[in-house]
Amino acid sequence: MIGVVLVLLDVKIPTFIASDLHYMGALTIPLSMIFIGIAIEKAGLRNIKLSRYSLGVLAGRFILAPILMSLLLWRADVPQLMKQVFILQSAMPVMTNAPVVAKLYGADADYAAIMVTESTILSLIAVPILMTLLQK
Repeated sequence: MIGVVLVLLDVKIPTFIASDLHYMGALTIPLSMIFIGIAIEKAGLRNIKLSRYSLGVLAGRFILAPILMSLLLWRADVPQLMKQVFILQSAMPVMTNAPVVAKLYGADADYAAIMVTESTILSLIAVPILMTLLQK
């Protein structure tokens, strides 16, 4: 909240503080990947399997979301490339910060970490297929 106020008031902070804050911000993805690794280790690699729940998440991520985005953009007056980018973005894997947020709010962080892993692996297949379909 303090950062929003500083930006809105156009307050210039000293360079050394700004660079420190930039470095801290750049650590979020590496730290979330470490957290995901710990959560997957704790959950066990043998738990990475396609269950009906994970199939639902993956179908929503790689099938439902692109179809919904296509429907939303169908009549939109935007360039074709922009439509393709939005559709492709809607089919990206589960965000790497999902397990961290799940842990923060008391949800199943282990399952979220497993879904990040499964969706990232499946995206290696799904995204090229979607890109091929978008070219037509």
